[in-house]
Amino acid sequence: MSDDADGARDRFQVPVALFVHRRADLLPRTLDCLRVSGLTELYVFSDGPRDAGDIPGVEKVREVIAGIDWIDPVVVARAENLGLSESIREGLDELFANHDAAVVIEDDVCVAPEFYDYACRALRHYRDEPSVAGITGLRLPFSRRALGSYPFDVFMSLRFHAWGWATWRDRWQSFSFDLDALRREVAAAPDFHPARAGYDLPIMIDQTLNAPTLGGSWDVACGINMLLHGQYFVTPTWNMVENSGFWEGTHYRSPPPWQLVWEQDLRPAGGSIRFAPPEECAPILRDYKRFHAPTLAQHVRGKTGAAIKLLRGTPVHRPQHR
Repeated sequence: MSDDADGARDRFQVPVALFVHRRADLLPRTLDCLRVSGLTELYVFSDGPRDAGDIPGVEKVREVIAGIDWIDPVVVARAENLGLSESIREGLDELFANHDAAVVIEDDVCVAPEFYDYACRALRHYRDEPSVAGITGLRLPFSRRALGSYPFDVFMSLRFHAWGWATWRDRWQSFSFDLDALRREVAAAPDFHPARAGYDLPIMIDQTLNAPTLGGSWDVACGINMLLHGQYFVTPTWNMVENSGFWEGTHYRSPPPWQLVWEQDLRPAGGSIRFAPPEECAPILRDYKRFHAPTLAQHVRGKTGAAIKLLRGTPVHRPQHR
C-alpha cells in the first residue's frame, strides 16, 4: 500500500482525543502544539474535581478550553471525578462509537508539528496489521547506535507508550482491563516475559495486577495485553514528544534522570515515511532494553502509589531543539 497515494485523501480525518483535568498552566502549550498540527476534529474530555480543592483548577482548565478559537471542539465535561484510568477508558469508548481510529493526547504532552501527520499516515499504513497495537510519537533517549544504519523511519517496540499515541477501534476494544482476568492470563501464559520490554516492567505489572483497583495504571494494562497477544507499538526513530508534567502526574512524583525534547524530523524530503515491517529489530531492541538496565535506580512514585524503582543505565541525553 502506498501511504502517499492511498492515504492522502483521508489521512487528516483522524480525530484527536485530548484528556484534561486541572493543570491549566500546562494546557496552553499543549493546545498550541495541536493547533499547528493540521487536525480537523478535536474531542476534549475534562474530568471532574476529586474534591473541593480541585474545583478552581478544573474550572480554569475549562475556561482555557472554552477559549479555543481555531477549531470547534467537542467538549465532554464530567460532573464527577472518574480518575485517570476511567476518564481515558470511558472517553475512548465514547469516541470509538463513531470513529475507527484516534490520536490520544494528555494535557501535559506537547507534540512536534509533524506528529499528527506521522500518526495518521502510520494508522493508515498498519491498520490491517493485527500485530500492531498502536502508534507512538515517543522515542525514549536510548542510544542511537543501532539507528545509524537502520533503513526505516520507524521500528517495532514491545512496550505501550501513553505520551502521544494513536490506535484503532478494534485494537482498543480488544484490550482487557479486568485485572482478575489479566492475572489469570498472565499466570497461564508460558511465554510471558515482560522484561523483554524493559527491566522496570515486571515491577509495574506486578503492582498493577496486585492492586485493588486499576487506579492510574490503564497504560500498564494495555502493555500487559500487548505482551500477551504478541503485539507491537510503532515507534519513530526521532522523538516527537515532550512531557511537561513529570512533577504533577499520576504516575511520577519526581522527574526521571533524562529529558525529552523534540528531535530532528528524519523523514526524507517530501514527507514520506519509510515504514518498517511488523517485525522486531534485535539491535534496536537490545539498546532499548539497556536503557532500562538496572545500573541506576531512580525512585519514582509507582502506579499504585508506592515507590518503585525505574531502572535504566544510559547517560542523560539532551538533543537540541530544531
